[in-house]
Amino acid sequence: MLRDENLKALAREKFHHFKTLEKKHQELDDIIDKMEKKRVLTPQEEVELEKLKKERLRLRDEMLLLMKKAKEESEK
Repeated sequence: MLRDENLKALAREKFHHFKTLEKKHQELDDIIDKMEKKRVLTPQEEVELEKLKKERLRLRDEMLLLMKKAKEESEK
């Protein structure tokens, strides 16, 4: 059975945009971490934070889908 890191490497090989998804996900992660460390968020920042979290989740789901697809293709 392939491990997550192996699946990621396989997905990077098979899907050229996987690296871009990883990079965007990491960037969002960093921004979200920084925002969550603030003591108080303005209502506007709270809305932005929720938007960023949803986008990060969407990217993660897309990466998981590509990893699954890469795994299935490698088992053929």
